[in-house]
Amino acid sequence: MTTLEEKQQELDALQTAFDEYIVSSRELEDELDAEFTKCQKDLTKAESRNTALASQLANIQPQLTSLETKLSALTVQLSTETQRRITAEMKSEEAENKLRESEGTLAAVRSSEVRKLKEENEELCERLAFVEVEAEDYRNELNAEREQHR
Repeated sequence: MTTLEEKQQELDALQTAFDEYIVSSRELEDELDAEFTKCQKDLTKAESRNTALASQLANIQPQLTSLETKLSALTVQLSTETQRRITAEMKSEEAENKLRESEGTLAAVRSSEVRKLKEENEELCERLAFVEVEAEDYRNELNAEREQHR
């Protein structure tokens, strides 16, 4: 009968181990369910945030496009004004050289032409400086908008 008692004790030990395993498995399952629920909530929050950011980007995109268009136009204008300034400077230099050559006979004409060219050059330089400042402001504004939405 000892073997029957031993077998009963083994069976009882196995039953106890099995019961502990079941309890442990349920606890683990509950923990995993809680973690899964938390992950689902985190995913939902992340998806909501992503949707909000996508909406913000969609709202900002026309503004960025507008700023890029303005920047492009100002860049073209800057290039044109720069070319005009260079041309004006070259004309001014050429005129000054011509005036030096014909100094004696064209003293009255020289004074008038030099004055006109210098005024034109000063106007172009002032316009160019203004356009350069405006272009830099638009670049900075565009970069700030881009940085803000990254």
